[in-house]
Amino acid sequence: MQIDVPNSELVQYPVKGTQGLQVNQTVTFANYQTQYIKRSWNKGISRAFGFSTGQQSFMLGTEKKKSEMTFALTAKTGENAEIFMTNALKSRNLFVETIDKAAVNAKRYRAKDSLLNSCYAPIYLADAEKPWQMQINNAQVEMNKNGVVGKITLDKDNYCAVKTVIKTKPKSISKIPVGFQFENKNGEIVAAVSLLDNGTIFLKKDDEKEKLLLSSAALVLLLRADFVD
Repeated sequence: MQIDVPNSELVQYPVKGTQGLQVNQTVTFANYQTQYIKRSWNKGISRAFGFSTGQQSFMLGTEKKKSEMTFALTAKTGENAEIFMTNALKSRNLFVETIDKAAVNAKRYRAKDSLLNSCYAPIYLADAEKPWQMQINNAQVEMNKNGVVGKITLDKDNYCAVKTVIKTKPKSISKIPVGFQFENKNGEIVAAVSLLDNGTIFLKKDDEKEKLLLSSAALVLLLRADFVD
């Protein structure tokens, strides 16, 4: 099974190293390899209170967590990029249990907490004057939204939209996002990343600088999965 990306010109590159031990972790795909991956410990806070009506028990709570990561990605041709990623997630939880032990556990995200539900990742390409800014709305991804969930921006004329992918091949539609695709300002799909198994990155054959940028962004989304799981 693989994600369904409607651009036959993209080449698939299986990813190695995203699963298993994170000590001295090295991720490789195509002609790219990480030089280092440094993580901070996930920091989380959970609070809850509850009450019972005799027939039903209710538990209300909030959960917040944050993580930081840096990594460097290098191509065999010599190009390199450095990425600094910050992840944050805040949710409100409602747990209801009836007298016959039927339970419902709902997780909600609020629009007013959008700044606390984002993945930020400046991507520094070697010799560039300023970084590309990547932002993903974690809440929209977790709510299984099918559509735009983020952006990669250099300036008003240079940017890509990040969209979730729920379709797979053979033909099927997943209930949760199984990948992401990157679309340029003209709406053309220029890259994609599958979250299935160890991951697969889809890239165009030409433009090495663009491939390095989109490879870095794709790896952000693969490594982000460690945080939200």
